Amino acid sequence: MDLVRRSAAAAIAVLLGLAHLSLAQDAEPKRKLGDLWYEPIKMTLHGEEVVGQRGHLIVKENRTKESSGTVELVFFHWKSTAEKPGYPVVFLDGGPGSSPSNLAQIPTYFNAFKKLREVGDVILLDQRGVGRSRPNLARSSTESLPLNIFSDKAAAQAEFTRRFKAEAEYFKSQGIDLSAYNSRESAHDVDDIRKALGVEKINIVGFSSGTHLSLACLRYHDKNINRVVLFGTEGPDHTEKLPSTSDNAVRRLAKIAAADPVIGKQAPDLYATLKRVLDRLAKEPAKVTVLDRRLQKQVELTINDDGLRFLIMRDLGDSNDLPIFPAWFVTMDRGDYSILARFAERRYNQFGSGVNIMTVMMDNASGSTAGRRKQIEREARTSILGDMVNFPSFFVPGFSEGTDLGDQYRGPVVTSVPTLFVSGELDNNTQPFQAEEVRKTFKTSTHIIVPNAGHESMLTEAPMQQIMVDFLNGKDVSTAKFAQPPLKFVPIPEQQKP
Repeated sequence: MDLVRRSAAAAIAVLLGLAHLSLAQDAEPKRKLGDLWYEPIKMTLHGEEVVGQRGHLIVKENRTKESSGTVELVFFHWKSTAEKPGYPVVFLDGGPGSSPSNLAQIPTYFNAFKKLREVGDVILLDQRGVGRSRPNLARSSTESLPLNIFSDKAAAQAEFTRRFKAEAEYFKSQGIDLSAYNSRESAHDVDDIRKALGVEKINIVGFSSGTHLSLACLRYHDKNINRVVLFGTEGPDHTEKLPSTSDNAVRRLAKIAAADPVIGKQAPDLYATLKRVLDRLAKEPAKVTVLDRRLQKQVELTINDDGLRFLIMRDLGDSNDLPIFPAWFVTMDRGDYSILARFAERRYNQFGSGVNIMTVMMDNASGSTAGRRKQIEREARTSILGDMVNFPSFFVPGFSEGTDLGDQYRGPVVTSVPTLFVSGELDNNTQPFQAEEVRKTFKTSTHIIVPNAGHESMLTEAPMQQIMVDFLNGKDVSTAKFAQPPLKFVPIPEQQKP
């Protein structure tokens, strides 16, 4: 569950940079269930001309209801460059609520998608409720977050719930059946795309919560899937995270920092440093001034220990942000909250930008087993970050009831489809042990753990992209190795003399 990517999804840009169509816009002729149509696309991305098609497919909104309406799935279809193309590759992005066509605007992801063309045609699917697919369930917020969002956990949860419910009520008033936004329906969407393409099988590449959907595809349609690659595995019962994973991530970072010849002298025990800071903020919350970008004015935020836990959780799995953590913790320990203010400003504006109610409904439906919930409650009592990994709760009164997919959905996925699992050693969001749990019931699988890699730094690397393509082309990659460079920490500023 990556709330940062979810918040960004509230303002999802459109397929490969074009303006998205709102729910009210409907200049096209009325379409019926099963309709498929294409429109050509030619544009320049990162200095390279991209020629492809935007596909549209009408599917049932809720396949469990006879009287259900329809939704329009939109996908970018990019032709293969292979001499003898294999099965098409469908890319499923994470969030849930992020759009792969949005990612294509980032050069490293664009290169990954371009590389996949060496396997077969590439399908970048905007899942139901996301991007150009209609309805798009993202709306921008009209109001800033309250100033106590990082200082009162109960009030923050109430505020998030209020916003979730307001969005749910809006889309319900538009005739949207929000109970239809879950991974089971989305898995059926993926297979309907396969049918529309007229192919016997597809390959799937999933990232983050896109792996959760990929596993649902295997559960319901594995006979129609050739090969699968999962970057950062979220298993069927992994939607709610274990607090121990965050605790372990902080301890691991502390160990790496202590071993650094420079940082280790200033931060010999980063875990203890953070503990001191949390204890202080519980008694005396910090005051920081940040820019409210919506209002274009400075506001003062209060941040207590839970607020700091919330901010830390947003970046604890990303190796791009980890290098500043020692400086962040040490400066706070000195009473200097300048780095804390930078993190608070970023998240205050991101979380206040809006919400994609698809995200809320999807994660609610996936849920967790009673056993996992008890384990979470038990571990939260001793974890340094508590249960902040699962905050805020996405339960929306009046909408979430009756949407849970049940423990059968959360059971093991048993399949013979060859699958490559890729995990980052420093990834707190989807730690390597989750992939190991899932692959126990896979007849044929390989697990590559990338040293020094975080959640966002695997698919974007050229060597890893080659391994992915080799695997999808049927090659044995069980001995393949790839590593990210070690963390290069941001220097800790010298302490100012009084």
